[in-house]
Parts: sequence; C-alpha cells; structure tokens
Amino acid sequence: MIEVLCAGQLAADILVRPVDRLDFVNDTQRVECIEIKNGGDSLNVAVGLQKLGHRVGFAGKIGDDLQGDFLVETMDQAGIDRRGLVRAANISTCTVIVMINSSGERTFFYLGGANDRFTLEDINWSLIDEAAVVHVGGTYLLPQFDGHGAAELFREARSAGKLTSMDVTWDTRGRWRETIEPCFPHLSFFFPSYKEAEKITGKRNPEEMAVLLQDWGVQNVAIKLGAEGCYVKPAASAGFSVPASAATVVDTTGAGDSFVAGFLSGLLRGWDLGECAGFACAVAALNIQSVGATGGMPTFEQANNFKNRG
Repeated sequence: MIEVLCAGQLAADILVRPVDRLDFVNDTQRVECIEIKNGGDSLNVAVGLQKLGHRVGFAGKIGDDLQGDFLVETMDQAGIDRRGLVRAANISTCTVIVMINSSGERTFFYLGGANDRFTLEDINWSLIDEAAVVHVGGTYLLPQFDGHGAAELFREARSAGKLTSMDVTWDTRGRWRETIEPCFPHLSFFFPSYKEAEKITGKRNPEEMAVLLQDWGVQNVAIKLGAEGCYVKPAASAGFSVPASAATVVDTTGAGDSFVAGFLSGLLRGWDLGECAGFACAVAALNIQSVGATGGMPTFEQANNFKNRG
C-alpha cells in the first residue's frame, strides 16, 4: 500500500557546472562536472517523500531507451512503487540538460519526449484507492494531460476522500490560468512559485494571489518565495509567512520540489500548516546544498533536526 501517488513529469537530467556563459566562438569549454541525475517535478517529489520515510507510488511515462533504464533503476533504488509507470516503444524518455552557474542558479534545455504523450488513460486507477494524497507535478509540460485530464484525476481522488495537490512549472505557451483553471475546484493544496503565481493571477502581492486562487476554488495555497521562504493561506484562516532556512547554495535545481515533498510529509504526519511550511523550508534548504534535483534530500531525522536547530 502507498501513502502518496505522484503523477506527471519525470526526466533524466544531465547536469553541467559551472556554466557562467555560453561561448559559441570557442568550440570547447572546460567544466568541473557533467553527470546524470533523476529530474522532473513529480519524480523529484516522489524521491523526496520516499527519503523522508513515506511509501510512494509513481504514475508517468518513459521511453524504451537508456534514459528510461536509468529512471527505472533510480525508482527501484529509492523504493518507489512503479506500478503506475508506463514504458512505450518508439518514443524518447524526457531528457533535460541543466546548466548551473557558479551561484547555483540554473537554466534548462528541455526535450519533452514521453512526458508530451502522457495522458489520463495512462493512470493506474487502483493506486488512487491506496493513496491518501494524489499529487501532480510538472504541470504545463504535460500537454496531453494538463487541464481537463489532471482535473478529472483530482475530481476522482477528491470524491474518494483523498487530499489532492499540484505544482506547476513555467508555461512556455503563456496560457497560465486558462490551462489549469479546470483543476482549481478539485485542489486541496496548490504550490506555485511567486513568479508562476504572478503569471496565473496577475497579482504581485502573495496574499492577493492566494485569496484570488481560493476565490477560483483552491482550498489551501502555499506560494514558494525562494530565498524569502513561503506564504501560506489556509482555507479558513488568515495567511502567514514562513522565512527560508539559512543555506549555502550549491544548486537550486529541485528546490521547489523538495519544498513540496517536505510540506506533504508534514501533512501526512498530521501537522498544522505552519509546522508543514517550516519543515518544507528546512528540507529545501538542505537539498540545495548538493548538486542535482534530489542530491541533498534529507531523511526525516536530518530535516527535523535542522529545522529545530534553526
């Protein structure tokens, strides 16, 4: 039995660092590190939750290629239940080249591959019966699932008494609210970043963003504010801010995903939303001190000790 079903985006990330500028004049540039890691918003959350001590299942799509082999091995090593993983022939696994600069900031070169072909029909519905939480990550990069497909998954999960949550990534098509609006009435928790929430709502104040999202149907909102921490607006009470935990930044890839994993971990433990947010900030702070989307993901004990020291 699983506690959480994570559905959506997964990727093989090829990390290159440090890259402080791209120079097409010189044909060769030396770097310190090139390595392959797991990535994709939903898989990152799944790996993080598993590391924090939870039983996690994954629903997504990969190709029959080397990158797919790598992600299968990653899930198996992490202990993630992959009954919901679909493997398709004649399609590539999503692959991302991640350029990381000396300050730990990054940019992505993205090949969608199998993520572009993931649909509602790929969901193993029996896993929803097992899970207490159904989470979708990578929204805006799942073109055949985003919007009405995700909304139907959330509707079914909520009708079965499950908590639902969603995180989004950058919408390169610029449709923002239009794409995800069908999901709002079925969302227990929504985890956008500040820049994403600004694009979705047209507001610049986190409180105004959260109130508007709730007016549209979302129950609880947690807006990720990067180095400023987060702003949380519960369904039936006033919003509040939680500061970020101090950290030496090595790589911010996966910072938001580790925050989501920490927040959901707190919910599964029955904590109030303030405790969840503080723990989420601690998890994110530890994760960004290593290379890779989940390279620094802590155990529950490590994150809890770190939060309590702060």
